[in-house]
Amino acid sequence: MNAFIVLFDGPCTLCNKSVEWIVEKDVHQKFVFGSLQGTWATENVPPSLKEVDSVLLFNGQEFFSRSDAAIRILQELPGYKWTAGFKYVPRYVRDGIYKLVARSRYSIFGKGYCALLPKERLVD
Repeated sequence: MNAFIVLFDGPCTLCNKSVEWIVEKDVHQKFVFGSLQGTWATENVPPSLKEVDSVLLFNGQEFFSRSDAAIRILQELPGYKWTAGFKYVPRYVRDGIYKLVARSRYSIFGKGYCALLPKERLVD
């Protein structure tokens, strides 16, 4: 199994488009994907994270959410290691921006778009 699992909001168009972008950039196929509403997430996400309105990243040992997840995903993609510098921005600032986008994502980007991913890149 791949080293990283990205869990995203299944109905969210922005989330699905982001997943397609990650798949395109992920030439080493480090990531597999699942919906936050899916079986894997239901069975494996800790209760403290089930209500978090965020992308989640599982690295095989621990979960990361919001801006921490986004930065860690970017760091694993070729050409995006420089994004590690964002870790020096205080988390409350990074997560504040993340939450603002998350709150308005349905009204701006809509719902219903579904990323078409190869079966081997999916968990559930």
